[in-house]
Amino acid sequence: MPCRVPWWGLRRSPLRRRSDVIEAWAVLVVGVILFAGAPAAGIVVGAIAHVDGVAAARAERADRHRVTAVLTADAPPVVPDVDSSVPLHQVPARWTAPDGAAHTGDAQAPAGSRRGDRVAVWLDQHGQVTDDPLDADDVALRVFGASAVAAAGTALAALIALRTVRAILDKRRMAAWDDEWQKTGPEWGSRKS
Repeated sequence: MPCRVPWWGLRRSPLRRRSDVIEAWAVLVVGVILFAGAPAAGIVVGAIAHVDGVAAARAERADRHRVTAVLTADAPPVVPDVDSSVPLHQVPARWTAPDGAAHTGDAQAPAGSRRGDRVAVWLDQHGQVTDDPLDADDVALRVFGASAVAAAGTALAALIALRTVRAILDKRRMAAWDDEWQKTGPEWGSRKS
């Protein structure tokens, strides 16, 4: 039983068609892209995402301030949960901004917190509650996500391109086969005795 040669389209053979050579080169290029290009794209995009993430984290740290807020109402009670985590709720609170101005608004507090309890909040430049600034874990998550999307996108684009090339070549092969059959088919059907 003959074995199939991986690069059959690149070997010299009287049966080799031009479409076989094109397909073999397309497979070779896609293989290189999958094993070298996709990881390289992930590394490059990851490096760019890391630089951007670190810059964003520094900017957020510079613009945001952490203060203590005092709850002015009770948080909803703790409900037994399967994973035993304590959810956070938006609860009315008051705090003093770094410029000394008093503010009120909602702050995140764990379920079961009581009026008068203190919680840490992050404030923007206007003294309003905002999200925590990015930390190292957030930056790492962004880097991982960007790298994975870049590598997967590169691989997917290469595989789609290969599939498209093969579909075009198959269509041309079938058209050539049909033309040849139109020429030889009638000869097969005629019997001369």
